[in-house]
Amino acid sequence: MGRNLGKILFLTALFLFGAVCAAQGQSLTQWAITASASSEYGSGDWSAKQMLGEPDFYPDYGDSGRAWAPAHQNAGLQWVELGFAEAVYVERVDIYETFNPGAIVKVELVDTTGRWHLIWEGTEGRGGTAGARVFSVKNGIVTVPCARVRITIDTDSVSGWNEIDAVSITGSYTSPWPQAQGEVNMVIQWASGAKASSQYRQDRWTPEHMTGKPDVYPKYGDYDKAWTAAYSDSGEEWVELFYDEAVYVQRIDVYETHNPGAIFRTEIIDETGRTYVIWEGTAQAAPQESRIFSIDNIKVDLPARRVRLVLRTDKVPGFNEIDAVCLIGSRTMVRETRTLDPAQQLAAIILRFGRSVERGREEKLADSAFLQELEDILRELSQISF
Repeated sequence: MGRNLGKILFLTALFLFGAVCAAQGQSLTQWAITASASSEYGSGDWSAKQMLGEPDFYPDYGDSGRAWAPAHQNAGLQWVELGFAEAVYVERVDIYETFNPGAIVKVELVDTTGRWHLIWEGTEGRGGTAGARVFSVKNGIVTVPCARVRITIDTDSVSGWNEIDAVSITGSYTSPWPQAQGEVNMVIQWASGAKASSQYRQDRWTPEHMTGKPDVYPKYGDYDKAWTAAYSDSGEEWVELFYDEAVYVQRIDVYETHNPGAIFRTEIIDETGRTYVIWEGTAQAAPQESRIFSIDNIKVDLPARRVRLVLRTDKVPGFNEIDAVCLIGSRTMVRETRTLDPAQQLAAIILRFGRSVERGREEKLADSAFLQELEDILRELSQISF
């Protein structure tokens, strides 16, 4: 009983983002104000900061210290991440390649909660370019404001140093998607309180360091502004996060900044204190880099303001550190827009009935004989074909 209860439906995007923005006359272009990279050839010339601001080498072509280059040529996958002053509904990303272009294999946007959104992936950008170019990627997918871009290049695919001079985003302050504009019930919350099964110290690496927005991510490593358990490889540990407003949970984003992968169960706790498992998996070591571990809730349709994460620290060697946890949900339940026919309505009521009977038995809320009678009735109803 009580399974397959309801699925949270996410609103889908419409196309023609650029055409709508242009018609509204609200598009603006921004140049990067922050930049980081998986590696860089130097700390000055050829460093990530050479991508800041407008192009200062393009349209020239060649090996220039005024562009970013990775530490080594033909060194496999490398990435750069650019930050912009204002979050906008992105229409287009323009990448100014000034030496050996064509190595780009992936472009992602990062929204205001820190979640990644892939907008382009492929090899179509390779080959045939003898000079500098602007590689443009249009966004017809992501319907939320974004202020960061992550670009992945495959340095083995194009011989020599692959250099980028600048990156810009073009977008608008207002959404061209009616659905996205209508999401007035969406709530994005950072934890206001936290506790844990253990903590490394009383003043650093405490549960309180998981409250608020991330202050370590996207950095990776052992930082005392994230929580970690008292001991590494110590078996099962848990953390519990508290939020100001109870919402119908759609997604939980966990910012893991050291030895990620230890989380194996995620629970939410409703206003009565009852716990519901929304995800369960296997704890296993992930790549040695900070990440946002996103858990979508498609199981539980009750409001909650508490989140519990359970870790197996012995499955992922070293201290497993969490910087922040974001709770995303809505003030009202997201339902299908279509009208259910009577048979479907009856099936939904039977599911709710089954959940109530199960809860009554687990929490001993009624006489066992009475609950048994209800279960018999429920069994007969469940056998009816709709």
